[in-house]
Amino acid sequence: MSSEPNPDQPTDPDRPEHTPDGPERLLRWLERLPKVAVFLSVLVITVAILMTPGKAGAVLTLVLAGASGYLVYATWPRHTARASRLARVVVVLALLTLGVGKLFL
Repeated sequence: MSSEPNPDQPTDPDRPEHTPDGPERLLRWLERLPKVAVFLSVLVITVAILMTPGKAGAVLTLVLAGASGYLVYATWPRHTARASRLARVVVVLALLTLGVGKLFL
């Protein structure tokens, strides 16, 4: 079977030839969102999670750390500057530390 496109079959310009999956799909979806809305949403969610007391706050902080870690993993090849990578890892480690600290306080 040939992998060349069929000239008799109409092509949909909105559908890409390669359908991304995993981190690439998430990043493409995030890329289409308005930048200000993404920033404000993440800011509100982060402040709300960090202000939540007790075990629920600890679990939510650890979930936030996991989501941040996943985004760091997904965007790692795009950030070649050592300082940029280091800053992202430090933020994830800080969230992990806060989450674990909330568990025991």
